[in-house]
Amino acid sequence: MDPIDVDALGSKYDPNKNANLKGRRRFNTDLQDIKEAALHGLLLSGLRVKTLRAGDDEGSVEVTIAKPSSEHVLSVNLLVSDTSEYPGSHSLFSYSPDADIPSKLQKVVDDIAEYPPRPLGETVAALVVAVSQVISGSTGGQRQRVDATYHSSEDEQDEYSSEGEGYEAFEDYDDMMMGSSAVFEQDSVLARLQQDFVDIVATEYMPGFVRLSGNDFVLSVSLPVLRLAECIPPRALMAWDRRLLSRSQHFTLLISGFRGLYPVLEDDVTYSAAALRLGVNLSFKVGLTEKYKPAKEQVREVIRRHGLITQDAEDELRLQAELAAQKAKYDFDDDTGDEMMQEPVVEEEVEIPPDPGRFDSFSLSSSLESLMDQFFLKIVRLRKTFNLGWAGAELLNTEIEKSQKPDEIVHAEKYEEITQADRAERELARTTQLPHDPMAGIGHNEAFNLPLTAFCYLVRRLSLCPAYCIVCHNKLHFDYEALKPYVCDSKLCSYQYYSLNRGPSLEYEIMHNTQTVDLLVSLAYVSATEQAMEDPLPIGLGLRVPYPSNVTETTIAVDAKGMCDFDDLSLNQMRAVIAKLINSLPSAEDMKKHLERKVKAGKSKPKLKDIDPNILPAAWSILRWVVASCTAHIEAIESGEELIKGLDPVWRQFRLTVGAPDAEAKFKQAVLHAGTQDANAKEYPVIFAFHGSALRNWHSIIRHGLWYRTIANGRAFGDGVYLAKDASTSMGGYAGGGRSSWSKSQSAPTNCVAVTEVVNLPSQFVSSNPHYVVKDTHWIMCRYLLVKCAGDVYNAKVIESQVAQQNAMVPIVKFDPNRQTTVNNKIIQIPDPSYKVESLLEARKSEFVPEEPDEDDLAIFELDVSKKKKISSQPSDYEMDDDTDYHVAVAPSTVAKVPSTIMRAANDWKHDADYVNATLENLMLPPFQSTPSASMAIQRELKAMLKEQEMAPSLKELGWYMPPDLIGDNLYQWIVEVHSLEPELPIAQDMQQHQINSIIFEIRFPPTFPNSPPFFRIITPRFLPFIQGGGGHVTGGGSICMDLLTSDGWLPSYSIPAVLMQIRLALSNLEPRPARLAQNWRLPYGVGESLEGFKRAAATHGWKVPPGLERLVR
Repeated sequence: MDPIDVDALGSKYDPNKNANLKGRRRFNTDLQDIKEAALHGLLLSGLRVKTLRAGDDEGSVEVTIAKPSSEHVLSVNLLVSDTSEYPGSHSLFSYSPDADIPSKLQKVVDDIAEYPPRPLGETVAALVVAVSQVISGSTGGQRQRVDATYHSSEDEQDEYSSEGEGYEAFEDYDDMMMGSSAVFEQDSVLARLQQDFVDIVATEYMPGFVRLSGNDFVLSVSLPVLRLAECIPPRALMAWDRRLLSRSQHFTLLISGFRGLYPVLEDDVTYSAAALRLGVNLSFKVGLTEKYKPAKEQVREVIRRHGLITQDAEDELRLQAELAAQKAKYDFDDDTGDEMMQEPVVEEEVEIPPDPGRFDSFSLSSSLESLMDQFFLKIVRLRKTFNLGWAGAELLNTEIEKSQKPDEIVHAEKYEEITQADRAERELARTTQLPHDPMAGIGHNEAFNLPLTAFCYLVRRLSLCPAYCIVCHNKLHFDYEALKPYVCDSKLCSYQYYSLNRGPSLEYEIMHNTQTVDLLVSLAYVSATEQAMEDPLPIGLGLRVPYPSNVTETTIAVDAKGMCDFDDLSLNQMRAVIAKLINSLPSAEDMKKHLERKVKAGKSKPKLKDIDPNILPAAWSILRWVVASCTAHIEAIESGEELIKGLDPVWRQFRLTVGAPDAEAKFKQAVLHAGTQDANAKEYPVIFAFHGSALRNWHSIIRHGLWYRTIANGRAFGDGVYLAKDASTSMGGYAGGGRSSWSKSQSAPTNCVAVTEVVNLPSQFVSSNPHYVVKDTHWIMCRYLLVKCAGDVYNAKVIESQVAQQNAMVPIVKFDPNRQTTVNNKIIQIPDPSYKVESLLEARKSEFVPEEPDEDDLAIFELDVSKKKKISSQPSDYEMDDDTDYHVAVAPSTVAKVPSTIMRAANDWKHDADYVNATLENLMLPPFQSTPSASMAIQRELKAMLKEQEMAPSLKELGWYMPPDLIGDNLYQWIVEVHSLEPELPIAQDMQQHQINSIIFEIRFPPTFPNSPPFFRIITPRFLPFIQGGGGHVTGGGSICMDLLTSDGWLPSYSIPAVLMQIRLALSNLEPRPARLAQNWRLPYGVGESLEGFKRAAATHGWKVPPGLERLVR
């Protein structure tokens, strides 16, 4: 069969044919297509792809290249690191099984690992063309045509005709990119940032630039929350997160992942070739800051992808003490179970000084971050491609995700719906204040302002968040809109909302709405215990629970541990299990204390499951379900100004708005309709009344509103919801107490009464005397919840607040004179809700102080671009291309190479060769096992390490050093020094006292690297063991106690410099104890004791030791 030239393939092979697919499915489809093309004799640049087939491992491909005469040229095995990331952000590994191949062809094989992520067909084409150039000695323009995404220069092509020797002479694209990265910031980055920053300020937002290590940086855009209240109702902001208006602060977006390059996107909203080379991957964080941008340390913490272990030996001792205290606190005798709970001691809170540089998440942060990370760039691309608005692009993206069809086909099929979505948003903009749209009028091939566009889109989605699913981010198709964001009717979204904490953060609710969580759990416990709990139940969450032994009903399958599927239980069994699991939980106050436990920078935040390992995972799932299933807004009222006047202060007051979307919408419609029927209802639209019900019913009431399915107290005046005009009626027998109580409750509620808002049409009630009896339940909305508590630790504080502020001159709601609401025949007074909101806004306005840009930002605004056009007067150096994306052109080798010497400060840290060499005299032989893929990966890491070290303006700031003269013939053993720890640290003071220049590490790489972690161990000096009072996360054998160095925590994407940074943080960690030197600090660690120490730490924490570790160090 005659070979087929690539240009003649036509429809038989199209590298972009499967562009609508992604991940493993895209990889397999692309592989099948290129295999079929190879079967026809695929000919590229005069060479033939003789065979192309899948390898034995997932993601592996075997390629054989031959001459047209079938003479063998080269065999190459390719491995895609993670097909789920294909073709956008995967890594390539390659090696040749051929023996004794020429060095130039070996270099071609090695260079494959430097290819940017792209479809398999393009990778194979670039490989064949590179091989063709080597065997023909050509450096012509064909390479540029096939491999255009490289933005290659003649110097890059010349790599194929030159060889480097040793690790100091690598002459590939990485040299060019790393050598010029310092120029990016000086020229194109700052120039383009200045342009975009000016546009952001013109939109009345505040841009920020936060410089990280090296040339990397993070961008911020912020807006005072006070300004948000101009486009979002303040009441909604308070319902979403009461902290939003609690003080003067900024709504802030952080954008990270630039890797020192800007802009990183082409005009078609795809990553540029330079961005792909550098591994750029934009990430978005949303939160609140006191200033217009957070401090550098906070930014590092926010964007950090991994941390230290959550608990070490000291943490375990503390945890055991806490568990013992909890058990003693909650251990009640059966004989005294009905007695009053002993009033717990209120601990005095230690005031933590405010940090103006903090970056705090709020209740919608995780949902908004998910939206930005997953969909923002896709939606921008669709807007530019099809000239759509935000709403149309969102709808198009949703349909593409559902159908997995090409964009053009979906756009054609859904054109009318997409057009209607944009039209509806334009209508909405007439009545709702939406943010500026920076994408309006921008053409497909025009550049756009990334941070401004991202922030405008974020503010828009925050403004409209109740209209979108909080999990999948798709538009909700309801004829109403809830006060608080919720989920769509998808079962998958419901599962994620409850099981995966995709809704409001449980941890946030515990820390900031502790009393509400305590109340919700208490009501759920009473409802389950007294057999009142009905649907919805936590079904479909995959809960494994202990079989309820006290319930003798239908037998179901139980495993050896006595566990069964929750969904298989009967209703009564479900209730019993829920009550049992709730009783196993600690109190809400104890959970809050655990979550607020301060940890040092670099250490993972406390997790709920770490409070007590004996608590079943199902118990935490039940807690999450109890809190997340409550669609009402419940907030404990702390201020006397907001309290209903005229009530007995022993009744704890909560603000209650039923959050079920349909109930809120129906009530509003009923109120408006009543105004058209009755003149009195138009002037006084609502009346207030009380509803008392047994405590066991309130778990349901706060989710569904009031209904009358069950007859609790008779229906002498007809069917309907009974509401009392006087509070004493409901507070008497109707608000029946519970027969049980959650033993861990801080408040121990005994009675509940709701203050309800009712449509003012008494003539249409079932009865209006002596009580209101309302049949239409959508005419009733609960607004306040009054809770009488047996053990409320907040009562003293609240009563004091009530007494102090009872006489405050606050406007009250104007009642219908004929329909007054009373308590013991005395008219109650309800504060005007608008007064509180207006007072809050006035307070925030008085606190707000406009800020000026800091030095970093001011330097960008004051940059004189005219002086930054070139870095050299030589025309052959760098040339700026203003017509593209300010991308720095490829430089000749004399500029691109890293300078051999960099002028550093005289007092910079200096390497002590004698000290290091003396330590390494008895060093163990290097590892003997190796693989081609590991060798290539280690080679890349080595090049990156040396380049970063050579380019560092200060070794002291870099914090580590790799002696080039100690790089031997074996790639799998490295020596690295960690130095220049903060001088105030005890370990740094010990090192200074003993004149120790650095901490010397040995790094040993396994043959499975980067899929398995390397082994890090300290050689010298010797640290004080933990059992003798040491710390710093160093084991007794000198290894590092970090989960990211185990099979469980390691990821192939981790770089050695990043791991060294984490090790520095670990050594600097003062909790539970600071690192100190041992008295015998001169004695080096042995590799055997390092291994044993690491294995002990792994066994203690339940980590998985990397396979083959013992062979690596033997």
